[in-house]
Amino acid sequence: MTENTTPLDAPLDPAPSPARAKAVRKVSVREAQDDVPTKAVDRRNPGRMEQALERARMAARIADDNRAKDILVLDLRQATPLLDYFVIATANSRRQSQAIAFEIDAEMKKIGELKLGMEGVEEGRWTLIDYGDFVVHVFSADARTYYALEEIWGDAPQLEWREEGRVPRERPAESADEPPADDEAGDDVADFES
Repeated sequence: MTENTTPLDAPLDPAPSPARAKAVRKVSVREAQDDVPTKAVDRRNPGRMEQALERARMAARIADDNRAKDILVLDLRQATPLLDYFVIATANSRRQSQAIAFEIDAEMKKIGELKLGMEGVEEGRWTLIDYGDFVVHVFSADARTYYALEEIWGDAPQLEWREEGRVPRERPAESADEPPADDEAGDDVADFES
């Protein structure tokens, strides 16, 4: 029995040296993060707010051009210091959600706005694109109802995102008897239900 017990006066493992601890911490942080160039914008820069708002509105217009529904731009500047705007949209199918997300990302890259991350594109129920100052959320209808971001952030003002003088695109009235207008739209409707 004595071979399984530790003597009370046995020395404990020596503490790692500060240099070793720093090296381990540095490696751990590097593995957990992607190599993303950090390009923080000074929040005191007055032009940054207008630029973030214009790009959030641009993302909303791109979602509208790709037939998203119930598009909102929420002003979160008074609600949280983490970001300024949410763009929230609803897609009819997984394929449409992917198209909206990839189109927004492509257009933002063209103007030099790089995303910090994109999540949920494959599943299509909730796609999130983080641009730092604004975040784009593309939901399926049931996921939008379930997560209800506009209710969680209900005190945030909704902003107008349509361009002045731009005629809203007319959406055909859908009835339960008719199939979706897109040939592709019906292919992925079952993906949301599973």
